[in-house]
Amino acid sequence: MAKPLDNRVKEILSKLGFDPKQCLWDCHGTWVMYHRYIEIAGAKNSIAYDLTEIETNSKDGIVCIKCIAKRNGDTVITYGEASPKNTKNAYPYAMAEKRAVDRAILKLLGLHGFVYSEDEMDLSQTNTNNNKVGASDTDVLEKFQKEIEVSKNAKVLKGYGQMYKKAMTKAKSDAPAVYQHTKTMYEDKLKELNGKESNV
Repeated sequence: MAKPLDNRVKEILSKLGFDPKQCLWDCHGTWVMYHRYIEIAGAKNSIAYDLTEIETNSKDGIVCIKCIAKRNGDTVITYGEASPKNTKNAYPYAMAEKRAVDRAILKLLGLHGFVYSEDEMDLSQTNTNNNKVGASDTDVLEKFQKEIEVSKNAKVLKGYGQMYKKAMTKAKSDAPAVYQHTKTMYEDKLKELNGKESNV
């Protein structure tokens, strides 16, 4: 049975002119939006984005795309990753791109967390485990990256490192490209902060 749709989601969909019955479907209690509607929503809101390849390994079918999207002065950075572990799609580059862009659009519209893209679904697993779409490894590491960026001293940064240690360990195997990018950000920031403190 579908759970009630959050009033904030109803309001945003109404402004977009979308009928929830047409643009959404219920996946084990989580609302999922069809990709074509996310594209339309992005176009209606003049969302612009740039894509960067973080990792491409055609041999192993692993691709990670970074998306920087902007709308009315707001900016979000998201990642889309595709590998045999998280998709059966024969075109991992296209899947990674759609995941990154869809997530960015949903975030800028204020829908992410309430509604997920159909391309964020883990289609490599069966529904026998009653899988739900939830906060992915990528979502968690995106939050960690923001904490890294705003850290003012090494002590605070190390505290965030401990806070996200479990998430990093999990992402190392489930989302290796995003893990490596986050790890590099952390190490570079720590080096920068340690250098500043030693010069005081």
